[in-house]
Amino acid sequence: MRRLVFLYAERFREAGSTVMRGFQLADIAREHLPRRRVSVRPLGSTARNSDVFLTKGAVNMATPEQLDLLVRSGNRLLFDPVDELPPWTTARFADVLVASSHTAFEHYSRAFPATRVALVDHHVDPRLPTSPAPPSRFRAGYFGERVNAVLTPRIEERVDVVAIDTSRHDDAWLSGLGRYSFHYAVRQQRALDHFKPFLKGFTAAHCGAPVLIQRDQEEAVRWLGADYPYLLDDTNEETILSALARAESEFGGPRWLRALSVMEGIRARTSPERIASELAAAIA
Repeated sequence: MRRLVFLYAERFREAGSTVMRGFQLADIAREHLPRRRVSVRPLGSTARNSDVFLTKGAVNMATPEQLDLLVRSGNRLLFDPVDELPPWTTARFADVLVASSHTAFEHYSRAFPATRVALVDHHVDPRLPTSPAPPSRFRAGYFGERVNAVLTPRIEERVDVVAIDTSRHDDAWLSGLGRYSFHYAVRQQRALDHFKPFLKGFTAAHCGAPVLIQRDQEEAVRWLGADYPYLLDDTNEETILSALARAESEFGGPRWLRALSVMEGIRARTSPERIASELAAAIA
């Protein structure tokens, strides 16, 4: 059985993509793929006759010379650009191009027809509570970088903003997740956004909370379904405020319970066991 080596770029060691798709995914592999020897190493380390999983930082930082040496050492290379466009080195060096979302999987399959593409959905942070107790009242929270969300002073009167800096390791925000029964995920679209996995939705699902997001987010709708109760048709402030008020009035009611049922299904589909099975298929 070949060793599974996760490579990260030292410059991005503290970045969320390195922590989650490097160190944490390696832990998931160790627990659920016990026949695999798993290690995490910085880019530039020696690896031979292994399956080498390059995290986003490593994919972007690796030079052609480094990649060529890895290939000549008998390794199979898996590139994981997560939410970015794959670099030009992909077609030449990647044995497997890993997609962390369904929209990325479809785009990569069209853009790199000669490269095998494999779906490994994004996992949630394993430090989340495993059996969250649902809050007894409506309370909405946004967890992430402020620049990624549609926020106004009036929206922030209804939604607590828990700011996260994904460029460095920060887990302080995790302890407060259990206080929120509703997760705000209305995205501010930016030019650098490409194929965002539905991680905010996965996090909400593992917390036992519905999520609010706009309908034009294709990846989210694929997971939630077009008839999910809390999809926005636009991101105008009044539309968002009305949706928040409606969700609060429906707390515990039939539409709320239907949304929770959808989230429970997402939780099952993003369990560590399910993620490990997708990783196993990618490296098979």
